Amino acid sequence: MDRTVHWHGAGATHTGLVRPTNQDAFLVANDLGLWIIADGMGGHAGGDVASKISVETIHNYITEHAGHHSTTKTDEIPSLLRSAVGYANEAVLAHAKANPEFTGMGTTVVLFFLPAHSSPLAWVAHAGDSRAYLIRDQQISALTRDHTVLEEYIQQGLLAKSTPATHPLGHSLTRGVGVNSTIETDILTVKIQPEDEVILFSDGLIKMLNDEQILETLVTMRAETPEHKCQAFIDQANDRGGVDNTTVILIARSR
Repeated sequence: MDRTVHWHGAGATHTGLVRPTNQDAFLVANDLGLWIIADGMGGHAGGDVASKISVETIHNYITEHAGHHSTTKTDEIPSLLRSAVGYANEAVLAHAKANPEFTGMGTTVVLFFLPAHSSPLAWVAHAGDSRAYLIRDQQISALTRDHTVLEEYIQQGLLAKSTPATHPLGHSLTRGVGVNSTIETDILTVKIQPEDEVILFSDGLIKMLNDEQILETLVTMRAETPEHKCQAFIDQANDRGGVDNTTVILIARSR
């Protein structure tokens, strides 16, 4: 069974109400079973360039090495995704070296990969603080953990788990594409169930809505299309102040 016929993602992005430009980039490649969000590092020159380079490089790498009729074994996919993000890291660094005005640019990345032949197994790869959540049985769970100083302090017990992402330390990334000569990418394997939904988003959303509000929206809009749900999240983020760029991808089984 061709899983790409049955899983569909949609995405939306908005500059927000405060930032002058949108440094987010995203990809929806339903035919490939690949969905990506990259959030250019705020305040750094060329963040929008870094995010676009990363999304394009990862997409091209995976298309080339694990295309529509791939024979890639499932146990090889984590290595494939790490290599794809690694190539993106090299591409961002190379662009900055060739264009000194972009020195210091970088980006987060989070992706969800559900190739047809691997179903029901899927993979999440990420570096930075863009997130992936799984919604199952009207419960929400994080598939990623932020690579920030704030998250490190929480894990060490120095700050409460309830500390919001808007805390000043939440802006200090410990990993990012284009930051160092090499990059460590977290990979998670997920066994997807037919009624699951997966949401990817840049940190502009979590600054405006907490986990419970995200879940409430998805439960309330259960019968709506991914396109409508993504737009609803953009609208809610802006209604609450839109302090950052907001990008959302929602992936669900086609009905």
